[in-house]
Amino acid sequence: MKKTYSLTALLLLIISCSTNEVPQTSTLIEQGKVKELRTRQAELVNQNNLIKQELNLVMEAIDRLDEDKSKSLVTILDLKETDFKHTVVLQGIVKTDQNMMLNAEYMGTVKKIHVTKGQQVKKGELLITLDDGGLAQSLAVQKAQLDLAKTLFDRQKRLWEQKIGSEIEYLQVKTAYESQKQSLAQLQEQLKKSTLYAPFSGRVDDIVVEVGQLVSPGVSPLLRLINLENMYVEAAVPEAYFPTINEQTIATIDIPVFDDTFQSRVTHKGAHINTGNRTFKISLTTNNAKHVAPNLMTTVRLVDYRNPNAIVVPLDVISENFDGAQYVYVVNDQAKAEKRFVKTGLVEGAYVEILEGIRLTDHVICEGARLVKENENVQVTNSL
Repeated sequence: MKKTYSLTALLLLIISCSTNEVPQTSTLIEQGKVKELRTRQAELVNQNNLIKQELNLVMEAIDRLDEDKSKSLVTILDLKETDFKHTVVLQGIVKTDQNMMLNAEYMGTVKKIHVTKGQQVKKGELLITLDDGGLAQSLAVQKAQLDLAKTLFDRQKRLWEQKIGSEIEYLQVKTAYESQKQSLAQLQEQLKKSTLYAPFSGRVDDIVVEVGQLVSPGVSPLLRLINLENMYVEAAVPEAYFPTINEQTIATIDIPVFDDTFQSRVTHKGAHINTGNRTFKISLTTNNAKHVAPNLMTTVRLVDYRNPNAIVVPLDVISENFDGAQYVYVVNDQAKAEKRFVKTGLVEGAYVEILEGIRLTDHVICEGARLVKENENVQVTNSL
């Protein structure tokens, strides 16, 4: 208060002095009196500084004392407990463990194709027959030879049991019989390779050979068989989420090419961290979704955190000071903007969870949060 009086008195003294008989500035200019003009300049600068100080005092007093002055218009948030979920967005791919290209196991020409593209087949069903090159006939001859060898062996065995004949004769017949059995088994195994059977139930996705085409074992693909009933989505997850993502973690899966979405869950979590990219594998169920096929690209949204009783606010109401501390403005009981420091959690979209610093009863400023100043009078334009 003393400072205010001193400034006012000094200002009045300067003004009173300026009313005495002093040469006009225009006169000093006409007479070319530079020294006197410099003195006048110093007097005017001093007067200007004092006037500015006085004006600041007046404005501060008005701002403090005038209850009817204009107030900043703001809106406040309707805070309530919210079911807050944080999601991790990943890229996944549809897979099936029963997606196989079946190759030839026997050299020969394709004799007959028993199925068509798109046909559903059962496990063990005949798919393709190759020309066996007379192997079936050789098998019939071998069976006849085996029957003869067995007859001779049985007869010699009965004689040997009756102590008739020599041991060497018995062993020779037995050896011949065993050799014929082995030869027949080998021919049967070779003949089996000339026919292709379904190793599992599924759908014939593609047939890559034609009747009459020569194929070689191990290098000639015949057809692709896919089981579409046991598909899943596989994704690689950064190791940072290893503690929070587990089996039964819920997820939403988008298939962009079909503009389709379905709910899913984690059915398998890998225990191995890939040292190359620091990720672990997860598998998710397709829940019998209609628009899925092997190798389709998907977007996987995993819920790695959930709080059903969270307090959330829009990101744009959060401010940060030079020290990195975050705060919001609330309207206190005196209708003034009060700075409130907060501790934030995870961010989901345009919202962030508040862990500490505000309660449900607080009136957090929304619109106008970036414009108000601490202890500024505000007027709320929306009602809760």
